[in-house]
Amino acid sequence: MRSSEASGADALGFRVSNKDRTKGRLPRVSMAVAAAAFLSAGLFVAYDATRTFAETGAAAPFTAISQASTGWDAVVTRPEKAALFQSFAPAEPDAITGIAGRGLLALALAGLITLAAARRRDPDAAELVRREAERRRAEAALAAIREEQRLLARRYHEEKLRAEAASRAKTNFLAHVSHDIRTPLNHIIGFAELMEHETYGKLGDTRYRDYVQSIKSSGQHLLNSFATILDLVELEGGQKPLRRDPVLLDEVMESVAKRFKGQIERAGLHLKLGAPTGAVLRGDRLGLVRMIGNIMENAVRFTHAGGSITLSAFAADDGVVIEISDTGIGMSEERLASLSQPFALGDATFTREGGGPGLGISIARAIASLSGGHMAIDSAPSLGTTVAISLPTEPAAADLAA
Repeated sequence: MRSSEASGADALGFRVSNKDRTKGRLPRVSMAVAAAAFLSAGLFVAYDATRTFAETGAAAPFTAISQASTGWDAVVTRPEKAALFQSFAPAEPDAITGIAGRGLLALALAGLITLAAARRRDPDAAELVRREAERRRAEAALAAIREEQRLLARRYHEEKLRAEAASRAKTNFLAHVSHDIRTPLNHIIGFAELMEHETYGKLGDTRYRDYVQSIKSSGQHLLNSFATILDLVELEGGQKPLRRDPVLLDEVMESVAKRFKGQIERAGLHLKLGAPTGAVLRGDRLGLVRMIGNIMENAVRFTHAGGSITLSAFAADDGVVIEISDTGIGMSEERLASLSQPFALGDATFTREGGGPGLGISIARAIASLSGGHMAIDSAPSLGTTVAISLPTEPAAADLAA
């Protein structure tokens, strides 16, 4: 009775039991071919010997013996047997040599036929060999792919560690430089204010007052720039954690709109404020105001007079999307790709009307990320720019805000 394991193997095309039984033996087909070959060789040798002996006359005694085989002891006496064997005519040596040579050739031919039959594979064996070869090639290919993946993963990990180390070094350098420069800048600004107010006496020439005012404004500009750099460094390094308070999004939007209302009117622009959403976020209110304010500042800066800026929000069950759109000069794909890097000021088109280190978008993206959200930018030259910021909402925060 066949086992289930053997039956399953036969179903898959493998001969488990037959392989074990025929291990070390020739296949049945080869055995049949070998038996037929050697039987034919034996018959040929017998026929050749009989014919040779008949031609040389050495077969007569054998014929007599064959005819007297029945009742041999009763018919032939002992003296007659001796006389009969003595009457054998010896065969010629050349005839015996020919018989032996032809017999050896017949046996050799039978051996060659047997060897050829043994080396011939049946279709099942050939299929198994082909499958085994394909399996080994597939295993070799998989091993090569795994090794390549391992090397790529190791290289990626090494490059990631180098990039993180370089980012930390940059962050530490900027932090130290910002601290070191802010101290003398405060001194310069302080002395400029003393001179502006003429605390210790008149300056004399009126031009000195203009020089002092220029020193003071330049110092304040540098101080604000380094403060912005330090804020970005602290946000990216996790040294400036954000609060997690319930925040009404509509209040944040109205606060930003009031802040930029005068600046937008002076620039000859039109502001469109979207409908209230009633969404409640959990985050840092000042950070959210700064995030939206940085985007609004860029929109005002790069939109020509007569254009418009739209500030709106769209709420869903699990989140809210804040959109700031403008009809400004827009950005090309190259410029848009460079915005992912801090200090990306671009060409003179983007820097002629405003100063600063170009960190507004980087800081906004950092605040959005720390708030659990994501920021995306879509822009086209001469058509404008749209910045979308997605933030999560929490129903529990709405209860606390109420």
